[in-house]
Amino acid sequence: MSIISTIGRKSLKVRCLIWSIYLVLTLGALTMIYPFWLMISGTGKSSTDVSELKLIPSYLVDDDAYYRKTAASLFNELIVSAQMLYNMPLHDFRQLPIPKDKKEKLCNEWEEFLGKKNFPFYYYFLGHSHAGVSNNTRPENFRNYKDALFEEFDGDLTAMNDAKGTEFATWNALMVNESPFAPRRTIPNPTVKYNEEWYMHKTAAPKHHRVYVNASGFFKGSFLYPQYSKDVANYNKSHKTNYKDYSDVRLSRRFPANATAKEKDDWDFFVREILNLFWIRVDASQNPAYRKFIAAKYGTVASLNKIYGTKYKSFADVKLPTEIPAPYHGALISDYGDYLKGWLDPQTKILHKAPAKSIYLCSVEFLFQDYLKEKYKTIAAMNKALGTDYKSFDLVDAPQWEYHYTKIMADKKHQRWEFATRNFKTVFAYIALQGRGVINTVIYCVLAVLCALTFNPLAAYALSRFQLPSTYKILLFLMLTMAFPQMVTQIPNFLMMRELGLLNTFGALVLPGLANGYSIFLLKGFFDSLPKELYESAMLDGASETRIFLQITMSLSKPILAVIALNAFTHAYSNFMMALLICQDQNMWTLMPWLYQLQQTSCQAVIYASLIIASIPTFLIFMLCQNVIMRGIVVPVEK
Repeated sequence: MSIISTIGRKSLKVRCLIWSIYLVLTLGALTMIYPFWLMISGTGKSSTDVSELKLIPSYLVDDDAYYRKTAASLFNELIVSAQMLYNMPLHDFRQLPIPKDKKEKLCNEWEEFLGKKNFPFYYYFLGHSHAGVSNNTRPENFRNYKDALFEEFDGDLTAMNDAKGTEFATWNALMVNESPFAPRRTIPNPTVKYNEEWYMHKTAAPKHHRVYVNASGFFKGSFLYPQYSKDVANYNKSHKTNYKDYSDVRLSRRFPANATAKEKDDWDFFVREILNLFWIRVDASQNPAYRKFIAAKYGTVASLNKIYGTKYKSFADVKLPTEIPAPYHGALISDYGDYLKGWLDPQTKILHKAPAKSIYLCSVEFLFQDYLKEKYKTIAAMNKALGTDYKSFDLVDAPQWEYHYTKIMADKKHQRWEFATRNFKTVFAYIALQGRGVINTVIYCVLAVLCALTFNPLAAYALSRFQLPSTYKILLFLMLTMAFPQMVTQIPNFLMMRELGLLNTFGALVLPGLANGYSIFLLKGFFDSLPKELYESAMLDGASETRIFLQITMSLSKPILAVIALNAFTHAYSNFMMALLICQDQNMWTLMPWLYQLQQTSCQAVIYASLIIASIPTFLIFMLCQNVIMRGIVVPVEK
């Protein structure tokens, strides 16, 4: 029977009361939904929008925010790389400008140029391969690489480590540190099979995910800005120049003979000491001088062949390298670098050093200029065909900024979905690959629910059915167990489990919660409310106590049993501290310790994704139990 009758509902005051109750409940629901929705929207955050608090993330509705977020992912969230390779002063990806002139025809030439040249892996670094700021976020290209390795070795990490020369402790420990080979200290190491596999993966990845090394940008971003700041006025003051903007300051292909003394010094020091040898060549006319340097350093051809692993017949066979050969390190590369920097013969005191005017640069932007010059012959013909207004081929920059913008905007649907789901994929992969976490959790939860539905009803039935003299004392004792937090009993439980030899077993997880005082108290109260006539009728029919318990008491107690089962599952599933304390062996860890470990080293977005994924099983169990609980409330018990 309703609390408010049908006739009473027609009253204006009662209607206002009902609507007020609905309003309060709605507001209460919103206070729960709003933070939860914020957490859902936060699962796609990265370094560009980590401080954003919006129900709908900006990257889903704002193209500019989407572009900057994708550009950050393309540069693996390393602003220094963007500043260097886009050849512009930047402090944050949120400051990355939108190109006003998309230079579509020039971008088409750039794409055609890249397709014809088919550069080796060290000419570029691969975007979307790691997150430099958003810890534990696993971008698309790295996930594809890890999945390929996992499939290749059927999930056998030991076999992978043996084959690839690595020592990763888990599959989730796999990582790559992708950065441009611009500074001299960064060199690839293909002798490690794991690295070689990654370099092969780079060549198979989408071409618009590549960012090519720009020596001019590296010159400004890593050499000029740290010394003279990003204010061109400071540069002009120290170099006695009058450039209007840093865009006018350029790294020339060859030694700038007509520049100021300070500009010459900068170019010479940068090329000889800092720029990677991949992008530096010396004119073939210097081969005789280079041979003298090699002869002075090694003395005999036999010594040279022993160190180089070559079969030169005389020093006349030695030539300046036109390409840096694999494995990209060793005596030959070291000698080439020494010749560029200058090597003083300790015996003759003669300095062997490549003349500045014989050195030239061959990074991608210069090769692109050569490609355009060969194709169009004159700058006027190129400007007419491409709709540009360059004064010379030497002023043409590689249009990577505009090219990436065009490709990013053309891939909006895929990339937005990637941002929305990549952290969930990261957490799912972490859970699936972390030992027996999922299996242990399922076993533990099933055992906890079964024990809760077995021992608690038996104890409550005994107290309710058989009026024991000490019933209320027992109930008081059970109520007292609720007065102490779990942390108080953890140490005694640990000591007891250790004495019984049950540490790192399911018994240690289940036994401390085998009987629950609160559950027994609830069940006894529910059993007491059941009609005594049912028990009397069953006894007259000759039913045994076991049959009465199973067919009458348990059958009529489904709503409260659903509550007990839900509580038991929630306690077991969310059990972190006790599970970690008594099961310190990682092979016995449940999901909660694993997720806690993930959250300690993860960014905000991964933490949000892990919390949402962790809440799904509890939500599903509650939905399954909800109908049973509501049926017990609505349908009279006597039915």
